[in-house]
Amino acid sequence: MSAATERQLGSPRGNLILDLFVLDQRVGELMEVALDGTGVRPAEYAVYSQLGPAPLTPRQISKRLGLTSSTLSGYLAAMERRGDVRRLDNPDDGRSYRVELTAEGKARLRTCRTAFRRAMRALDRALPRPADELREGLAMIDAAAAEAISSLRAT
Repeated sequence: MSAATERQLGSPRGNLILDLFVLDQRVGELMEVALDGTGVRPAEYAVYSQLGPAPLTPRQISKRLGLTSSTLSGYLAAMERRGDVRRLDNPDDGRSYRVELTAEGKARLRTCRTAFRRAMRALDRALPRPADELREGLAMIDAAAAEAISSLRAT
């Protein structure tokens, strides 16, 4: 592979933030391939997966997935158009609502989850170390990035 076409990830001319950006693109491609034919985009699948166990408020979903409220609104609107989610009153706070998967949404989640698990197994087989070991490193990077954001905002 020529220098002009080598991937940026791990390049001596790069840096961790750029590497993570490039990795995000690859992971997005893996998720797209896994979800092909389901009608669900990767970011939407992340929302479906959070709603699988129980209804959540948009704020809870945003916090869990690190999404802005406007980004989440777009995903929820698409899911609502499909008939996969519905809004429920929030008994804990009359000013907000909870989002719940409908029967159709639960069926779509099962279909997507099956496809997604196939992709996870393929990735696990290709990894040189157990995924849980690597996820610990990702959690450290996430915490460090949050700290860096706070530091930059304070200046």
